[in-house]
Amino acid sequence: MHITAILATGLMAASNVAAGINCKGSVLCGQGTEPLSNLINYAGGLNDDRWYQNGQHIVCGGSLCAFLQSTGGLPGRDIKRLLGELRNHGCKYCGSVPVFFPDDNNDGDHGILTVNYVSNPNCQGVC
Repeated sequence: MHITAILATGLMAASNVAAGINCKGSVLCGQGTEPLSNLINYAGGLNDDRWYQNGQHIVCGGSLCAFLQSTGGLPGRDIKRLLGELRNHGCKYCGSVPVFFPDDNNDGDHGILTVNYVSNPNCQGVC
């Protein structure tokens, strides 16, 4: 019984790690939040050379924020590019993109930029 539960949990984790670029997020995406296009507009004000760390809110609109997960950090220029990749993929509110997309679409390799609903955004616009 326990082995089955452990195996199921492991398979779910593995499938999430290999999700690649996607428009998935909280069930609250799109509710009381600004669209991804607004976050992209805000990101135009990011300093290309400023370094952003994991979990740090980068840009927020309403309760939607962009932040990094499982990376060594990225500069603003890469954040802008990755937000554009989410838009090009068809995402309207939430989504995640591997940091080396399109060359590497496996988010388990180097981490991801995520846009998702957060309960307490640290800012509105550029953080």
